[in-house]
Amino acid sequence: MVFGFALASVTAEARPGRQPHTPREPRQPRGPRKPPAPPPDEARRTPNTLMEAAGAVALPGRGLTLAWAPDGHGIAVGGRFREKTTRLRYDTRIVDVDAGAVVKSYACHYFWVVATAWTNNPYLGEVIADGGGDHAVKLWDANGPGSTGCAPGQMRTDDGGLKQLPQIDGWITSLAFSPDGRWLAGVSRDRTVRVWQIEPGPNQFRVVALWFDRYAGNFLSVAWSPDGRAVVTGDRKGRVAVWDLDLDQDRWDAGTIAAFAKVSYAGQSTWFGDNPTLVTRTPRWMESGRGVVWSVDWSPDGTSVASAGTDGTVSVHDAGDGSVRFRATAPRKTAFHAVDWHPDGHVIAAGAADDRIYLFDAADGAIADVVEGSGDLVTAVAWSPDGRTLASTAGGPLLSLALLESTVGPDMNVRLWRWK
Repeated sequence: MVFGFALASVTAEARPGRQPHTPREPRQPRGPRKPPAPPPDEARRTPNTLMEAAGAVALPGRGLTLAWAPDGHGIAVGGRFREKTTRLRYDTRIVDVDAGAVVKSYACHYFWVVATAWTNNPYLGEVIADGGGDHAVKLWDANGPGSTGCAPGQMRTDDGGLKQLPQIDGWITSLAFSPDGRWLAGVSRDRTVRVWQIEPGPNQFRVVALWFDRYAGNFLSVAWSPDGRAVVTGDRKGRVAVWDLDLDQDRWDAGTIAAFAKVSYAGQSTWFGDNPTLVTRTPRWMESGRGVVWSVDWSPDGTSVASAGTDGTVSVHDAGDGSVRFRATAPRKTAFHAVDWHPDGHVIAAGAADDRIYLFDAADGAIADVVEGSGDLVTAVAWSPDGRTLASTAGGPLLSLALLESTVGPDMNVRLWRWK
């Protein structure tokens, strides 16, 4: 079966007379952001030593991807959702953290949403990007009212639709805005990393850089360095790679950008073959042999990258030269599917196939805590911006033929965990 569906190009422009975005007042932290020191070795054998359950929000299906609001008030959740009454599906649900409830939906792609990103953008305001199993990324006004119905492929300005980025030959598996908000990076099952321009100008919302790697199998995860000068990727062939990326210098020229914008998703593989020098990039470094690398992340100080692999390790590399700083494992071997670095850099959270979340000391990889309470493979983990809360969802593997049409699972929740 092919993951992908035909999609007519639909574009929703920003609403006329749109007022400049006014960000929400940031929340005041309720305590120190630095997590508690890891307990002695004896205490580490007891689950939920440092963190405790802080509620769960029910979802209409299997959650697969999480993105926190910049001020921590909400979470954008993508997954295998289906709702009988409203017919909402293939969408992104917004969870209000304080209310403990799903409050709205942005609908709808032609197939499940598996990638989300949420940012306060200097050009678009507070914006959510999502992508899934069709040929488009959609940008939404995070303050929009949301959707009350779903016709596959729709993108309505009245719902909060801002812009559709079409013509992608495969599932978009991960999305990340650059720290300065000028660019949006996305990786795909079509073995590409592509970057759209978000800042205003002649090429706004166009792909301005792209590289194709036929050996990737599928790219599965992407994250920007804190300085915005590089990205790290993980792929189905078990590789982790860091790519230098100075888009002021090495993005395509205007003619190439315009030419590629006219290429349909069906013709892109041919275009790549005809233009190898335009779509070839050499990474700063690359490591292989990790099974499948489902998730990657950059340390807050920019010196290290972490990756979660089905080889049973969470690996941390020196971002500069790729040397291994440590490889962390669970007491019993299990595949890892998700990784997120704590905002203060002290702890790395990793979601595993044994239904647990492991907290690893970011200095040496020692287990700081084992968080139990999920009911399925932990697909995604994400720290809140203030570092006090960890969100997780356990919907099973991100891309799975066995679960392709499965919207019912043993754990259909977003779970919240807080430091004790």
